[in-house]
Amino acid sequence: MMLGRTWKNVDDEAQKEIKKYLLEKGGAEGEAKGEYEDWRIRFSDSTFTYYTTGTLYSTFSKSYDPAVLKAWRQIDSIAGPTYTLPTKDFLIGLDETGKGEVAGHTILTAVIFPKEVFEDVNLLVGPADTKKRHKFSYWDEIFKQLDRLRRSGFDFVTEKVPPWHVDRYNLSKMMDVTYQRILSIFFRRARIKSCRIVLDDYGVGDTLNRFLKFLENQGAEVIVTTNAEDTFLEAKTASLVSKRTREAVMRAINQNPDFQIDGLSIGSANASNPQTIEWLEKWYNSKRKWPWFIKRSFKTIRKIEGKPEKVEKETPPID
Repeated sequence: MMLGRTWKNVDDEAQKEIKKYLLEKGGAEGEAKGEYEDWRIRFSDSTFTYYTTGTLYSTFSKSYDPAVLKAWRQIDSIAGPTYTLPTKDFLIGLDETGKGEVAGHTILTAVIFPKEVFEDVNLLVGPADTKKRHKFSYWDEIFKQLDRLRRSGFDFVTEKVPPWHVDRYNLSKMMDVTYQRILSIFFRRARIKSCRIVLDDYGVGDTLNRFLKFLENQGAEVIVTTNAEDTFLEAKTASLVSKRTREAVMRAINQNPDFQIDGLSIGSANASNPQTIEWLEKWYNSKRKWPWFIKRSFKTIRKIEGKPEKVEKETPPID
């Protein structure tokens, strides 16, 4: 599955230049559809649509027309790239998913790829909507194409933190330990000073901060920021791999009849999801023991059980 491209916050001067380029290169302007479309141009087998919000979207070229890919690069040069361009030879991104859900594993992922495949990764991952929940097939189709880049240097490491560890240990400290271990694995194949490391900030602890400072002193570029996947392709790629792994787990749980009650499955495991809350309440009222995937220390679960006190967590072992 290939997706299109999106550019946001394209100003008026830039959109005029982009429109002119597309028309000069053979594009045909069509009628704008709806009040939010400013213009649309058919270019080869892709449609470029500019919206009054300043967003430009191009559908993917099913024929893989090089002219469309060239147009995308030209738009990048006019409007600016969506993601921060490589500043080091290797790009490392770290992100997690499932941290706040009441069920299932918390998935930690780190990816690494050389700057030479940045554009290839961008074509696959850049258009993906990682802010919304999707079925496993959505993530899996993108991942399969991403996995083909292994021969070009793309790689990743995924760690699953099971619910029983979340219930026992401080999760942020577990993430600190796990990310440090994964980074150490990556530095067996890439020199520290050749790497840009981007970490989505979850409240990084002192131990990992000291390690990241050490990496900076060795010449690495280290960026710890919130919403990292909005700006850094490597962080978004880690997010996508994490979501694919977690969705596989949740799909198996939802499809297992042993974990259904009155025909109802747990759903997304997000505490704001009515289906999830209904399932939790029905399961608890059935007097059955919580299944393995429930995070019993979470406030939502404790509230259902009538246990208002907060669970004290242990510091995880370093290894």
